[in-house]
Amino acid sequence: MSIRVFRTIPLLALVPAAALASEGSRAPVNFTGPLVTPAVNALPVGVLNIEPYLVYTNVRGTYGNGGTRHTLRHHSRQWQMALPVIYGLGETTAIQLTLAAARTSTHRAHSDGLRMGDAAVRLQQRLTGPGEDGTGWVSSIAVAQRLPTGAYHHLGANPLNGMGNGSARTTLSYGLQKLQWLPDGQAVRWRGQMAWSPNPRSIRIHDTSVYGTEHGFRGQVRHGQAWNASLATEYALDPRWVLVNELVFNRSGTLRMKDAARPAWKHGPSHDLSLAPAVEYHFNANLGLIAGVQFSVAGRNTPSYVAPQAALNMVL
Repeated sequence: MSIRVFRTIPLLALVPAAALASEGSRAPVNFTGPLVTPAVNALPVGVLNIEPYLVYTNVRGTYGNGGTRHTLRHHSRQWQMALPVIYGLGETTAIQLTLAAARTSTHRAHSDGLRMGDAAVRLQQRLTGPGEDGTGWVSSIAVAQRLPTGAYHHLGANPLNGMGNGSARTTLSYGLQKLQWLPDGQAVRWRGQMAWSPNPRSIRIHDTSVYGTEHGFRGQVRHGQAWNASLATEYALDPRWVLVNELVFNRSGTLRMKDAARPAWKHGPSHDLSLAPAVEYHFNANLGLIAGVQFSVAGRNTPSYVAPQAALNMVL
């Protein structure tokens, strides 16, 4: 029994970042924030930031237990829509809700239309803020809760209808950000995050599921701890155009499964390393578009994928 190969956007990483202009005597620059690495600075009180994403993921292979890439004979494809919304609760505090839906297809099968995925709620507290000119280190901590709103078992005859994983996972993170002016007058913004998630509670699994089980199965699944680290750079060419690149690392602990018919078994730990180059275009300081592609470059027990995507950042 193998776990079905699929990939969905890590919802806790989809955090909109307001396209705010820097202040001071220098020429203003705008940033939407990179594709993956979460926002660090807080929104002003009462400000709403919405950034809908459209992502197309093409799984072309898998990385084995030894890290060797194996090409799949038939690709798996997924269209996903994600809607992160963040609201400024206080001068240093913000809350976020992320909703998602997706449609998955393989060689001769597909999900029954657009299906709801897992949601997430995130609370962020800024620890240090930038200087009056926008430079200086910005830091924050955050706690996020994944909500198992997407189907993951009782999938009937179509396992592709499963868009969630059933895990109510809590994630703790720490982020850093810094705006830097170069000698030639250009602006660079650095952003990084480290996140950790403890073992969530066991999940009861019945019948067909996203874990590769079939009709009649009765058992449990227990996810291991999870870690994430990412580093992003945004280079402003002018007030409208910004070049972006990100390095993202994800690691998940051992997945354990059991049922009444046989002893417990497990799937080894997994990790993947990906890059996410992108380009930002700003219509003004409150409206920006970012488009790019995230693709895996190494991994273990994970899919090998290419995921073009775009997001429209709106500050209201």
